[in-house]
Amino acid sequence: MTIQQIVSPDKVESTLLKIWEGLSKENKMRASLFNLIIFSRYSSRTDYLRSIAQKVVEKFPCRILFISEDPEASESYLKTAVSVVMPQGQEGTIACDQIDIGVAGKNIRQVPYVLLPHILPDLPVTLLWGEDPSQSHPLFQPLAKLASRVIFDSESSDSLLAFAKTVLALKEKCACDIADLNWARTEGWRDLFAFIFDREERLKQLNHLSKFVIVYNARPTEFFCHLKIQSMYLLAWFQGRLGWKLKASKNLRFQFSWKKKHIHAAVETKHWENIGPGTIISVHLETSQKETFDCTRIHEHPHFATVQIASTEKCDIPYQFVFGQTATGHSLVKEICMRGTSEHYLEMLKLLKTLDKDTLC
Repeated sequence: MTIQQIVSPDKVESTLLKIWEGLSKENKMRASLFNLIIFSRYSSRTDYLRSIAQKVVEKFPCRILFISEDPEASESYLKTAVSVVMPQGQEGTIACDQIDIGVAGKNIRQVPYVLLPHILPDLPVTLLWGEDPSQSHPLFQPLAKLASRVIFDSESSDSLLAFAKTVLALKEKCACDIADLNWARTEGWRDLFAFIFDREERLKQLNHLSKFVIVYNARPTEFFCHLKIQSMYLLAWFQGRLGWKLKASKNLRFQFSWKKKHIHAAVETKHWENIGPGTIISVHLETSQKETFDCTRIHEHPHFATVQIASTEKCDIPYQFVFGQTATGHSLVKEICMRGTSEHYLEMLKLLKTLDKDTLC
């Protein structure tokens, strides 16, 4: 449930107070743990970012300040609207403020001045930048200076190489934490491999890896078209964890070396209608000793993966792994709300920079 009113910028807080006077009779409680600023240009991805904001407030109440720029508007404008978001539905008691700022043309530079009075003091500020950070924008620096945590979505970048360079450079220059929604989307697979290789016997098998194949869903949508990013993230993460050295790469085929051994890796595609675009479908690992690890989503229940481990001597009983957090969107929420910057993520970005430019673009 959302109550929305279009108001002039100087009436934002007074209008919110009036709305809350009415909601207090319905036993609604105003709550905020932090400020969440979201910036996006009007596109098919705008509604997607709004859905992420809804998932956030369902887990962690916050004040949402949603900035939407219209780059194709014929005239400059700056408009504001206020609403109250009920994160737990009409039956819940907690509710959150949302302030929308629509802007076009030369008025874009007024946004920080309109925004600043509505940031709740003494609460952390998180910025979700929904555009390509490698492309200069007049609002990025002013908004980033307000934030203690900046979240990107590499899906918005046309060049993953440029994205990696920009984010790493930003981390060196600023003290804010850095996060990435596409990194969060790989969390389930990283958890799966941590679960599989959780004892010394299994870890020793990794020393003999000779083949590594990732298959992802190559079905694009209106707001997801850079589909190989999650697979590249997982591959680079594996490379970093195991210390592989890149020797060659072409057309999503890679050759790594480690202790005079060679590892052949590939990123391949399938088309599934019932999972998100770019979602990793399966991962196959094979060792030089003919041991195999096959991890594949179940088509009818894609939030489950079947894990089959076998060798020339024995075949373990297959079991299922649940991608629970990824399925509910909790991994995205956690990436937005947690503190700190993942060292694994930064290392992964550095390794992406070593891959050839044609692969990353």
